[in-house]
Amino acid sequence: MGASLFIGYQRALLTGVSLPMEMIVSARSIARIKRKRNTRWNCHVVTPVNYGLDPIQFANGLQVLPNYNLIDAPLADTIFVPPIWGNPEVVIEQNEELISWLLERYNQGAQLVATGTGVCLLASAGLLDNKVATTHWYYFEQFAKKYPKVNLQRKHFITQDGSITCTGSINALVDLVVYLIETQFGKEVSQIIEQHYSHEINRTYDKPWFAKGASRHPDEGIVEVQQWMQSHFYQHFDLNSLSQMANMSGRNFSRRFKSAVGKSPLAYGVDLKVSAAQELLRDTNLNHQDIADHLGYKDSGFFSRQFKQKTNLTPKEYREMVRGKLFNAD
Repeated sequence: MGASLFIGYQRALLTGVSLPMEMIVSARSIARIKRKRNTRWNCHVVTPVNYGLDPIQFANGLQVLPNYNLIDAPLADTIFVPPIWGNPEVVIEQNEELISWLLERYNQGAQLVATGTGVCLLASAGLLDNKVATTHWYYFEQFAKKYPKVNLQRKHFITQDGSITCTGSINALVDLVVYLIETQFGKEVSQIIEQHYSHEINRTYDKPWFAKGASRHPDEGIVEVQQWMQSHFYQHFDLNSLSQMANMSGRNFSRRFKSAVGKSPLAYGVDLKVSAAQELLRDTNLNHQDIADHLGYKDSGFFSRQFKQKTNLTPKEYREMVRGKLFNAD
């Protein structure tokens, strides 16, 4: 990842720019400390005009001085489009230059990431025609009527179709950025970032999106099993029963699942359980045995070992850290 551009415009939510930028800069710093080979990932704010560098006033009234305008902006691997506060139509009408620029950069090979109603800017450019996409749930009906050519995914917080990724909320954007950090700097760095930035956010699984047209895209049979596993994380996952659910042999199911998801079915099941455990440790006072029982573990010690293997923290350490962040008045 060489560079990322973050588009700023009036009525944009500043957290759609500041939060992922802070996560990326922190990850880059950690990668340097860990002496990773590649620590490049520069972030720049771009104003949606073809001239000047006047401060951008975001939805909360704060002003940000951009690094570039549309004409001067460098080439970048990824371009982030933040969510819009209020009616997106006003922003669309005011940003014809930006919409044309996004289309041009897409044709040049840039990866586009739009969050919430910022997705409307991509749809207005025709970039989402006949592609899967999502947006903020509040605008589902309005979006579907205005952009009927878009394959709107109402049940997914993140969608990917080729080089365009849509996230339905800031929380989903955080999930995506954690994943991008992992692909760039490795699991160790991404875990540190997750521990510091996203414990307050419910991260349900490693790849929380519906993808199409890319090598990560799971086939329909695998998607159905994944969805069942996500809603039945408290059950014991057995390879034989999962493969029967997909109407496949165990060997074929395991091969196709790993090809689509990037890990084995049982490893994916462990990730779901650990993610659910994080939520319970954060939001409830259940003891470790009760949590283990709730997640289908017969042995709380085995649960604790799996939890630490995935998070580098014991359940007790995780709860103490998260409760400190959530409730410490200091």
